[in-house]
Amino acid sequence: MDANKVLTYLENCSKINLNEVLQEIDMQERRQILKQHNFQIWKATNGKWYTYIPDETKGRILKKRSTEKDLEDFLVDFYREKQNNPMVSEVFSEWINRKLTFNEISKGSADRYATDFERFFVKTGFASRRIKYVTSENLEDFIREQICEKHLTQKTYSGLRIIVRGVWKYAKRQRYTTLSISEFFGDLELSKNTFERVAKDPSSQVFSEDEVPILIDELKLSRSIWDLAVALALETGLRVGELSTLKSSDWDGGKILKIRRTEVRFKDSNGKNCLGVREFTKTDAGMRNLILTTGGIETLKLILEINPHGMFLFENAKGKRIRGNTLNKHLDIVLKRLDLPHRSIHKCRKTYGTTLIDAGCDDAVVMNQLGHASIDTSRKYYYYSNRTREHQIEQVENAIQI
Repeated sequence: MDANKVLTYLENCSKINLNEVLQEIDMQERRQILKQHNFQIWKATNGKWYTYIPDETKGRILKKRSTEKDLEDFLVDFYREKQNNPMVSEVFSEWINRKLTFNEISKGSADRYATDFERFFVKTGFASRRIKYVTSENLEDFIREQICEKHLTQKTYSGLRIIVRGVWKYAKRQRYTTLSISEFFGDLELSKNTFERVAKDPSSQVFSEDEVPILIDELKLSRSIWDLAVALALETGLRVGELSTLKSSDWDGGKILKIRRTEVRFKDSNGKNCLGVREFTKTDAGMRNLILTTGGIETLKLILEINPHGMFLFENAKGKRIRGNTLNKHLDIVLKRLDLPHRSIHKCRKTYGTTLIDAGCDDAVVMNQLGHASIDTSRKYYYYSNRTREHQIEQVENAIQI
């Protein structure tokens, strides 16, 4: 039943006075709003009424009015405006907290969004703008300035784009703004020339076909749990977070290794960076049964000889799980020992993907082994030919018989 119709009916029946009811509702709302004002209100010797209001940059600002009612009227309007037209930073906090509440994102993802928000919005002052007053022109100028001033590549721009889309989409649902972010990005034209371009040397992205056997032989010869972790990374193409959270129960001794969890980074209540284990992989496609090679099976057997009873496959001398970031450091030590160029542990994964594609594996096999939902991802970001120059020359000569 329509409440307004009921009120009108009762007023017509002389049961209530509608204006009095509306005034009482307004007064109750007014009292509730004034309750949230935490600063003292006082009358000075000059007869004027004073108080402070909160301010993001200065902490507080002094305000005065001729009468107490005038000052209260100002405060009510101020807090109503604050409530109905929050700052971009306040909307961001609401958006993130809602996503965390409903488990739409992990704590680690929320921390990454917060870091990007600090970089793009807080340090530029855009975070303190009232969202209702941000026009599509303002937003476009802001995005272009960030791309230009921070020399963003298309990849690094994606972090900014995710926040803008999420915050403004949430703001529209809450009626904080009328700006349609879907239409905005539909109209936004950013050419490839807008972004910073980074030329990647293919040789720095993967280990060459000559380097892989040298590296594997060195890693398995030492029988160190750290070295064997790097060897398994080369032989399985696992993400470092998946590798560092493997358990003996993930392998039954056969040709299949179950990938069921990953390492996550987050900040605790004190803002300290922490690492934990999440019983789910980075993506849905990451939950997979990985096919092991003979070399991978051999490496797993060696690992279990060293650590037969640990909760995790890779544990240090104190029985604590070896974290993914420490494997990066260890690989660097091994490469220096072999006088090989520096590469991150992630390059083991790219080398594995490149090897699968070069070997002509079916797309479905490549996607499963890498935990990708699309073969486009595998080919675009995980393929860099690791053939030697001599091998490449031979391939060209064999292909072009002119």
